[in-house]
Amino acid sequence: MMKKSILLPILTLAIVAVVLLAATFGLHAITEANAQKIHLELMKTLIPGSETITLEPYSGDDANIRSVHKGETGFVIETVTTGYAGDITMFIGVANDGTVTGLRVWDMSETMGLGSNALFEETFLAQFLNTKGNVAIGVQADTFSSATGETETTGEETYVDGITGATVTSKAIAKAVNSAAAYVTGADTSSGATSWGG
Repeated sequence: MMKKSILLPILTLAIVAVVLLAATFGLHAITEANAQKIHLELMKTLIPGSETITLEPYSGDDANIRSVHKGETGFVIETVTTGYAGDITMFIGVANDGTVTGLRVWDMSETMGLGSNALFEETFLAQFLNTKGNVAIGVQADTFSSATGETETTGEETYVDGITGATVTSKAIAKAVNSAAAYVTGADTSSGATSWGG
């Protein structure tokens, strides 16, 4: 009698474990499919007009670039740069002519209230739109107008205002934008070259 009373709970636990394991694998597949769908929709917003986006192999030397995705109207470049408190992962849309069409900070661990403002500070992020790389964090207060969307270009660089109190984060984002635009245009960001390879 004792053996039956021990076997029934053990058998029940084994069945429950198998059911939970199967549910976990099933939910993981659904979660993965949903994450891919979210990434695809995000990429479509970063390069308007592209319906089909495919992963391209990347074998370049730019350590800031994690992956490259090609659409009909441009590319979405996934970048990882080092901020103040850790890595900043971004998705940057760049049209075929090298113009930045959109950007989204995807993951960061920057200081709350300072560098973390890059996640949602639209005025800061909008400064990078319609640039073609060579972006630098500047001190000019009137380089960007949120009303017109214009940035001031001085010589070879386009100056944008950084986030107050978060210079390292601002420069990391500028570096990511420069890497993404340089990938599409063929510019050599390590030498500061400005000849575009297309």
